[in-house]
Amino acid sequence: MARTVAAALAAFLFIAPAWALNDTFLRDAPASRLSEPEFKAFWAFVMETLDTAPDGKTVEWKATKATFTSKLTPERSFTDGALKCRELTIDSDSRDRQMRGLYQLCKKGKGWEFRAPSPPAK
Repeated sequence: MARTVAAALAAFLFIAPAWALNDTFLRDAPASRLSEPEFKAFWAFVMETLDTAPDGKTVEWKATKATFTSKLTPERSFTDGALKCRELTIDSDSRDRQMRGLYQLCKKGKGWEFRAPSPPAK
């Protein structure tokens, strides 16, 4: 029992700083400059891009009020079991904040969701 409590406490102490890092990461992201309606419009554009843009084609979205521009490039399409998936580069800029990342998203139902890491091979 003591070993279980110690392991849980150790896990919390190591994970808590990661939560703080993620919070800072999101707070400093260029998309944090968008209002809620603008963010919803941007996310709808991301979904449309994943549904319609061919691999390798870069498309651009600009906010109507905030100083924010994002370039989206679907890099490759692939399957994960029965799921249709895509890798997407998102390169966003809001004057004083810039971020670029490669993300994997899979189609679930009518929308796209970030792909969870695959379990390790046995």
